[in-house]
Amino acid sequence: MNEEQIKETATEYQGWTSTLEEAVRVLLEAKIFGENIYIDFNGHRLYSLLDDENSCFMKVLGKSKQQWEEDRIKWLKNYEKEQEENKKQAERKIPAWIERGNKLIYPQRQETWKDCVDIRAHDLYNGMELDNALDIMECLENGGTIEEANKILEDANHSGMSYSVTLSIIVSFSKRGPEFYRFVTKNLTPEQEGELAKIEQENEIFEQELSAPENQ
Repeated sequence: MNEEQIKETATEYQGWTSTLEEAVRVLLEAKIFGENIYIDFNGHRLYSLLDDENSCFMKVLGKSKQQWEEDRIKWLKNYEKEQEENKKQAERKIPAWIERGNKLIYPQRQETWKDCVDIRAHDLYNGMELDNALDIMECLENGGTIEEANKILEDANHSGMSYSVTLSIIVSFSKRGPEFYRFVTKNLTPEQEGELAKIEQENEIFEQELSAPENQ
């Protein structure tokens, strides 16, 4: 059969291939058994009797398998280098994050704040949540409205995880944290209400301690 005949008589593969490498493997196995099939991979038809590994990569990615491998290795090296630099930058910012936060939180929470900064600086986002949380906490501490603080949160383009972490930092350390949390979180569960009430009680105790005569 010529190329046109192969294409006209090829039957579509009914299985699922999640990667290009897997699609190539399926096609090669079909070719061994003389099966005329094709796989529609990201809008590109790949034929068992017409394509090999390199032609599949060229069709889908515009580059050979070897070039793809070289580019992938290069990307991984650059990514690892970038991640390492991000970690170093985060570690250098730890003292500034701690100092900045200490100006906004109750003194009784400073040790907990220090631990939080250290954990977040060495976690997945390298402290990105700390910058945003501190911006919001400063807004709230300096008389900003809840709406203004929420806009800072929304403009940060968080993922679901980083959004939750940032919100957790604010409610745990900002003096207006529970108020802010109630604004941005609708339909609070009884458990959430209980946690907010606990934080508010602690805040009241801290306020009373700071207002005691010996602290005047």
